[in-house]
Amino acid sequence: MKAGLRFGVPEDKDLIMALEKDALRHPWSDDAVSDLLHYEGQEGNAYKFAVIAENSGYIGVSAVLDEAEVGNIVVDPAKRNKGIGKELMEAACDELKARGVNVLFLEVESGNAPAIHLYEKLGFTVYNTRENYYGQGLDALLMRKML
Repeated sequence: MKAGLRFGVPEDKDLIMALEKDALRHPWSDDAVSDLLHYEGQEGNAYKFAVIAENSGYIGVSAVLDEAEVGNIVVDPAKRNKGIGKELMEAACDELKARGVNVLFLEVESGNAPAIHLYEKLGFTVYNTRENYYGQGLDALLMRKML
């Protein structure tokens, strides 16, 4: 994994919760974050993990067999536009490929132009939309990338 990045451990829960609360309208619950950091995994079946950019951001991923989904990717608002999100996504993709995952899915609010631009730059394409998913008039774009 690239310097400055590492896998999340249970002690990262407070860091992740702080990032979520500072950056997201609907942060994950304590239990959801704990599950991400405590999951033992079953090789070849299901697993979850987080990649941490120390005090800057994180990405949480879950997978089943050869498919995976990004649960959240969060970069500290004060540290955005420095390539941290790109590094987190690339590290997660590298790890997923090493685990035999073939496709990665995510959803993003249709009005989040910076995130959509990043995902498209990384090879994600829109394959569907969930209308009003984030509230009235706030659609979710469903995106995927073949690994």
